[in-house]
This record gives sequence, C-alpha cells and structure tokens, in this order.
Amino acid sequence: MSWSTMDREELNALITAGPVRITMNDGSKFDIESSEFVTVSDIAASVLYRAEDGKLRHVYLPLVTMCVVEPMTAGT
Repeated sequence: MSWSTMDREELNALITAGPVRITMNDGSKFDIESSEFVTVSDIAASVLYRAEDGKLRHVYLPLVTMCVVEPMTAGT
C-alpha cells in the first residue's frame, strides 16, 4: 500500500461534494458539514466545528497529518 499526502485540490473537492469526516493521525475526528466552515491552504485546513459541548470551535489541521477523509452518511 502506498502512502500519499492529502493535497489542497483533493480536499476541496471532497468538501464541496458533501459533508465529510476528517480523521487525524492522533485519532481525533472532525465533521465538516459544509464548505462554509473550512478554508484550505496548501499546507492546512482551518476548520470551524461544533465541539461535544455544543459550542463552535476553531482548529488548524495540517494536511500531512490527515489519515482519512471520508464522506459522511446518515448515522455517522
């Protein structure tokens, strides 16, 4: 299996296609429900997400530390 780093164009395409869940290499997960809540540069994504306490939070996610970016389905 080959390893590849997420790039800006690929991440933007996934986010535009619909809600996604990003899993980081430390196991943390971030759900992005709309492209309005994220900006992507060449090296990182700046994400506004709803934390477990219900408040909106901001996080900076380096592209090289993203393990999985997958579409969210009902129930995920």
